[in-house]
Amino acid sequence: MPNEREKKQILILLEQGKITAEQAEKLLRAVDSTEIETETKKSEAAAKVQERSNINMSKLKGKFKVEVESADGDNVMITLPLMLAKLAFNMMPAQKLSEIKSNGVDLEQIVNNIEEFVEMIDEDIVNVESANGDHVRIYIEK
Repeated sequence: MPNEREKKQILILLEQGKITAEQAEKLLRAVDSTEIETETKKSEAAAKVQERSNINMSKLKGKFKVEVESADGDNVMITLPLMLAKLAFNMMPAQKLSEIKSNGVDLEQIVNNIEEFVEMIDEDIVNVESANGDHVRIYIEK
């Protein structure tokens, strides 16, 4: 137990006569209550992790794609599997998720609704062709 050292120190102080039995009792109670608070916090954190693991981790099909083709031949292709969103969400610390949610963004809801969002999109998210021939396309590949 993490507080055993503190308890031993209190008993040594009592044995040496540096504190009274009443003071030792109060200190021991304080150490015990700190230990209980720590265990409670650990249990709450474990519950939050369990709650987050309830996010549907089914195999999310599809890819978020960004294609850039410039007129002078510079081409970029970015492909991100949508499953990464769910994996990234489950890797985020609970405290950071709480901070984000307190700012009005519910990442859990967003991640849980990605599949519905993908099904609704049947066209490019962004499709731009500039006057000089550059082309940018952002879309979901199902």
